[in-house]
Amino acid sequence: MGDIMTLKLLKEENGLSPMLREFRTLVRDSNIEKVAFVGSVGVCQPFAELFGYAIRDKECYFIPDGDLNKVKKLVIKDIGMQMEDFENLNKVDAIVLFGGLAMPKYGVEVDKIKELINKLSPKKVIGVCFMSIFQKAGWDKEIDFDYLMDGFIKVSIYCKD
Repeated sequence: MGDIMTLKLLKEENGLSPMLREFRTLVRDSNIEKVAFVGSVGVCQPFAELFGYAIRDKECYFIPDGDLNKVKKLVIKDIGMQMEDFENLNKVDAIVLFGGLAMPKYGVEVDKIKELINKLSPKKVIGVCFMSIFQKAGWDKEIDFDYLMDGFIKVSIYCKD
């Protein structure tokens, strides 16, 4: 990998739908056919299924905690996107890193992810996170992201009087 480039803001929108739409467009416009989602177990898995569904015409995989010995293939089944065991993933067009990886409580080291990126040699490295976790953890200075999608969540809770 070369020097880490500074990313420039392309656009801002609210909600998950624009995030998924922009992701789908990015994958399509980059001629990406094979995508590996990498994220922490449990927290990132549903996001891999959600983002995988947005590009369901592509070949998609989930690599929990960056462990190539535990790769799952994303497949469409009767209730939507699900995961099946898969062996021997060795090359992808894009790696999508989910922000859960950078959360200290999950203990995934950035160097492990850099090795994974090097091994799978993708054309594109895409970060997807919420609340600027990649920036807060300094991963944006360590990983050469081609794109970084950063969402912010505002929670409102209502109840009866």
